[in-house]
Amino acid sequence: MEIMNKEVVSKLSDEEKVFKESEINLKNRKLLTITGVEKVYEANGSKVQLRVAGSNLLILGDNLSVDKLSVQDGTIVISGDICDLKFNAYNSKNGFLKKIFK
Repeated sequence: MEIMNKEVVSKLSDEEKVFKESEINLKNRKLLTITGVEKVYEANGSKVQLRVAGSNLLILGDNLSVDKLSVQDGTIVISGDICDLKFNAYNSKNGFLKKIFK
């Protein structure tokens, strides 16, 4: 799972897109589909950090897995036990590590 997620992050990072709109569809807290994804900052079994239509989005849960990623249309499908969705939960301009080591 680690290798796949590193590929996911680099795949979207290399071809950043800008979207004005996004759509989030959550089914039974198990399957999440998001459109308007511009960048994936991090993806692992407990969290996924994204930029969606200009806003930062943090997805928290257990056994999270990126099932589908389309760079062309900015769509990502995430499965697992999804517990929390937080918009603007972190500031990518300052960087995640910079916040930790303040």
